[in-house]
Amino acid sequence: MPLSILVISFLFSLVVSNVINRIFPKIPLPLVQLLLGVAYGLFQGGQGIALNPALFLAFVIAPLNFREGEEADVGSFLKHRSMILYLILPVVFVTTILIGMIANYLLPITLPVAAYFALGAALGPTDAVAFISIASRFAFPKRAENILKLEGLLNDASGLVAFQFAVTALLTGYFSIGQASLKLVLSILGGFAIGILFAFFNRVFLSILEKFDAADVTGALLLELSLPMVSYFVADALGVSAIIAVVIAGVMQAGRLRKTTLFDAQVYRVTNVVWKTINFMLNGLVFLIFGSELTAILVPILTSPKYGNGYLLVLILSLTAALFVVRFVMISLFYALQSWFRPGLFGRSFKDILLLTFSGVKGTVSIATILLLPRMENLQYSFLLFTVAGVTLFSFLTGLVVLPFLAPAIDKTVDHVMRISILTKVLRILEEDSKKRPDKASLYTVIDNYNTRIQHLIIEQEPASVKKDLASLQLFMIGIESQGLEYAYHQGQIDLKEYRIYQGYLKILEKQVNRSFVSGFTYGFRIFMRVVRATLHELVTFGARLRALSHFPKQRGHLTAENRERITDLYLKNTELILDALEDLEGYYNHSLVDYLQDARLRDAALIKSGLFVERVIMHRIPDSNDDILRGYYLERKTIAEFEANGLISKAYAQQLRSNVNELESYSLNDTTTSLSYEFLSFISQRQ
Repeated sequence: MPLSILVISFLFSLVVSNVINRIFPKIPLPLVQLLLGVAYGLFQGGQGIALNPALFLAFVIAPLNFREGEEADVGSFLKHRSMILYLILPVVFVTTILIGMIANYLLPITLPVAAYFALGAALGPTDAVAFISIASRFAFPKRAENILKLEGLLNDASGLVAFQFAVTALLTGYFSIGQASLKLVLSILGGFAIGILFAFFNRVFLSILEKFDAADVTGALLLELSLPMVSYFVADALGVSAIIAVVIAGVMQAGRLRKTTLFDAQVYRVTNVVWKTINFMLNGLVFLIFGSELTAILVPILTSPKYGNGYLLVLILSLTAALFVVRFVMISLFYALQSWFRPGLFGRSFKDILLLTFSGVKGTVSIATILLLPRMENLQYSFLLFTVAGVTLFSFLTGLVVLPFLAPAIDKTVDHVMRISILTKVLRILEEDSKKRPDKASLYTVIDNYNTRIQHLIIEQEPASVKKDLASLQLFMIGIESQGLEYAYHQGQIDLKEYRIYQGYLKILEKQVNRSFVSGFTYGFRIFMRVVRATLHELVTFGARLRALSHFPKQRGHLTAENRERITDLYLKNTELILDALEDLEGYYNHSLVDYLQDARLRDAALIKSGLFVERVIMHRIPDSNDDILRGYYLERKTIAEFEANGLISKAYAQQLRSNVNELESYSLNDTTTSLSYEFLSFISQRQ
């Protein structure tokens, strides 16, 4: 398959996986991506992707580990150092040896003992990417989560060293425990040195650029994005642990002294956004590649007449079980030794032992590692790859199945009471301001914005059934509005200009409908009918508009008071129809929901009686209310500070709310947020 088609396919798969996970949140995102990868591999006839393991580690795993290093809790490493060092050294080496010995006994092929140890070394380390993808769904105890993250980031060094010595023994027939231990120490220390060195070089280079006023956000971002790859390749070339170098570079990058300057703030904001996107894409890529490689590795053995599929399944399940048993025994041994000094610790920690055991899932790194093995006789090589891929897959699936029983799912209960209270207070202040100002159009746009935000927060707390009812009722109300508009036009109660303005208002209402909770056919039909009616009006009145075109400069101006009055009258008539219709539906829909919609409509009607209906519609398309928008954000920050000072919200929650306001304000100040209709109107006004 051409590279361009491959890239497009993977990007589309990432989008599809995200959509599926949003619609069905109980299905883990990694599992969706894994299955899409398998589907891609099957579509390719089981050929998979020509994966270069070294480049995969450098350009996919290294950036992910670098970012996790940036976000790692260094204090947790110091606090839990004995447990983490135990997991990344003794546990990995014992797993390598025992799994190698068990594989030697179970596998129906004859291989040198070193090859079995290479298999054990590939399956020894846990995969940080795989664990973090699972951990995001569960409320892990903070201690266990920090230990497992740091283990996943650091144990690749010991696993790769063990693998390299197994390969050396396979090729030369020579192995020395003393030499292996020395090389492991040198590899880890060398990785530490390279990571620290390049993080320091990055900092120095950026400081030099700042002194010469040559630093910018783009340059700083590129420096940070290149740091993991550079650290990886240099460390790999020097024969030290490249993964350790990358992780330490990330830790050092995060631990640098931050200056409170506009430049540093901009760099921090941009890098955070970019890294979130890169993390999602690379994580998704890992599981897509994992799935496609599984088909290429598993299909040849599964379709071979030499081995029964039942036997192969039992073999993989046995090795997977052995992997978890070895890990369970090793972790239990650690707690048993600890309980020697702290009696009763083992009994209290049994759930933690199970959590640490079944969180030790394997991932794509195991497959990338075994692919580094020198080629052997075709069947032997294929069976080794099959074994590693199968155990990796089943260990990951075991984690997905077992962990929900050990760690509760993250509580996503939505409670926006305080946020709604803050926005409501801001809204009241803005409404008081509107009574004192002669020019209220732009302020009403801001008021509409806050009303919409409050409505979204209220509805977000409701169950899906209420959200579905709301969407249905909104479409029902739009239908009444549309019919009332058509009737008024045919009866000559409004002219074409007024008709178009009201159509603009209906477009605004359509955008407020949550399409996830209505039938696509129902929504599409409603919109289709409105567009058809509007198009027919344009066709019928085309000649009249051509005749009026030469007089356009004279006619444009502001709408007359009579125009405004007719549009306002139409809105109020439609309001009466809507209120009566909602009253009739109270027996079929939630009483509180119907009351909420009626109250909202009455409040809007009270405001629209001011005669500013037209301006409010136009201001939704013309960004000419920045001063009032900024005042709203100022009031929002002030209210957040008051709620925090009074102990109504926590400091962390207040900071989250301020961050949201900052994002909204930054977007509002963006010079490129004008709409096409605004630019067109500006162009026409300049031609007059």
